[in-house]
Amino acid sequence: MLYHDARDERLQLKTPEGTPIHSFVLVIEVKQHSPDLIRFEGPRVLVRNDQLWSDATYQCDDQTWALKRYQKASYKGKNRRQPTFVQRAIWLPRAQNSAFDGIPAKSSVPVHFADLNWNGLVDGFVTNRGSVRTLVDHSDHPTHHSIETLRAHLTHKVSPTRLDLRRVNALTQTRFDADKTAYIQNLGNGLLILRGRGGTGKTFALVQVALHLARQGKRTMMLTYNHGLISDINRALRFIKEKDPTFKPLPKLKTRYAFTQDIFKQTFGMAAEEAVKTIPDIGAREERRLFELMNYKKPIQHEYDFVLVDEGQDWEDKQRDLMFRLFGPEHVVVADGVDQFVGQDRCNWDRGDIPINRRHGLRASRRTKAATCQTVAEIARELGLSDWDLVPDPDTHGGRFTVVVEPDARRAVERGLNILESDQRQESTVKAVDNLICLPSAKMASGINFSALFDEAIEVNARDSWRGFEEEDRRTYPLRDGQLRAVQYSSCRGMEGWTTLCLGLDVFFEFQVGHPRIDVSRLEQSLREKEGFLFSKELMEEELAREARLFAIYWLMIPLTRSIDHLVVHLSDERSQLGRILRNVSDRLPGSIEWMHPEGIAQ
Repeated sequence: MLYHDARDERLQLKTPEGTPIHSFVLVIEVKQHSPDLIRFEGPRVLVRNDQLWSDATYQCDDQTWALKRYQKASYKGKNRRQPTFVQRAIWLPRAQNSAFDGIPAKSSVPVHFADLNWNGLVDGFVTNRGSVRTLVDHSDHPTHHSIETLRAHLTHKVSPTRLDLRRVNALTQTRFDADKTAYIQNLGNGLLILRGRGGTGKTFALVQVALHLARQGKRTMMLTYNHGLISDINRALRFIKEKDPTFKPLPKLKTRYAFTQDIFKQTFGMAAEEAVKTIPDIGAREERRLFELMNYKKPIQHEYDFVLVDEGQDWEDKQRDLMFRLFGPEHVVVADGVDQFVGQDRCNWDRGDIPINRRHGLRASRRTKAATCQTVAEIARELGLSDWDLVPDPDTHGGRFTVVVEPDARRAVERGLNILESDQRQESTVKAVDNLICLPSAKMASGINFSALFDEAIEVNARDSWRGFEEEDRRTYPLRDGQLRAVQYSSCRGMEGWTTLCLGLDVFFEFQVGHPRIDVSRLEQSLREKEGFLFSKELMEEELAREARLFAIYWLMIPLTRSIDHLVVHLSDERSQLGRILRNVSDRLPGSIEWMHPEGIAQ
């Protein structure tokens, strides 16, 4: 609820205490439960759905923070307004106050019953400096919302591009080919594992499975670590819902961490969660939640029928075991990236003691066009990945691979954006939001802030952007088709772009070689067991160097498989490791890579 009264304070409505009401933004959590399905625990309101008690107070808080995050989404480039203060309330319209022995203790979220009226509603509002005020009077304010800017933001129509529509049509197809039919029909009878390299459509297949289950009335939770990818999928789900409003229940998406946190709060309550939050390290917090949940003697309640796990290769065993406990292995579907392992220890979901539906291998590229896919395969061979088995989709043709050599980072960003602009002119149906830009962090690029240079170029050229490298943007999907999407390499898994620009890819690769995530103790133990008395310090150093390079190669192949039509790789130095690799492929296969040097002359 949005409210604004720009009249003189003397004419404004007042709270029962006489405080003038200038403006407010209100989130009301409405629960249509009868009194026997409502209970109070301290300051919190719980309601029962089926056999599961849900915390309505937490839900109201959650919606409030979601609204505040959404308000912070930029209105052009990096320009954004600050989120407003949000009043909160819970309304129980089918429950009379007299139906309960006691009402909830005073909390930050007022509770209202069936007799709710205006005075009762505004009486619980938080005031500031003698007024209820949260909006500014004029919409031209650069940093604060007026009722016009906030209303426009909340009711903004997101228009799908042609690429969006193609994706939506593919996701909502009800037919599965003969090879898939058996394991789709067998869902719920064993663990389903989808294995494939980057670009084979693992995430896409997970969403398809979720939508298939939705047609059966099943509720699914899809888990990944990447907020940018969650935003990408939520954008597609929005268009699916608009195309068919009856399509439900749509899958829910969360990070693995957020899901574990929610289950912990639901099981043990907010007091236990507040105690866990006192642990300073976020990893240690998750460890504590996992330990408590796995040692809980009673059944753990949740509202979902299936869990779909993205990037399952990077999970830990204890996280996997929690999913098995919550859902049972037969209600788990896992996407396992063969070459996209970036953690210290690969997680084995196929433990050998659980029922298996199918181990399904995905080999054909469902993203990258044939020519680019073949070039990437040659790069994999040059890197020593002898088992690289990603093959082009026989129904796709075309594709380009361009290398831009530019030592000046600012100039590299400008040249890359010019290529994206040129591609859009040549393919009129492609919009800016269909493209993807991948950036190294300043730490990876020896202090060069590619994100800031990207922002600068966007502003100078009056462009628009979705800044997935910033928390405020990546939790909300792109709202405008003129937004260029930019993410850091650490968040690009699962994402794709018609044209994908990889800035500073050589410095990213060098950083990964020099900073591998390797369990050195485990590696040494494994080598000692393998070599016995032949083990030596020199042998260990060789093995460590080999593992470090392999770690970096796996990371490199992730951005190299993000493009649909055109892959643009920026090299700061043509003599770098990656530069030499790409030159070898180019010399071996003339015409496979277009080279653009600082002078702008293709070679």
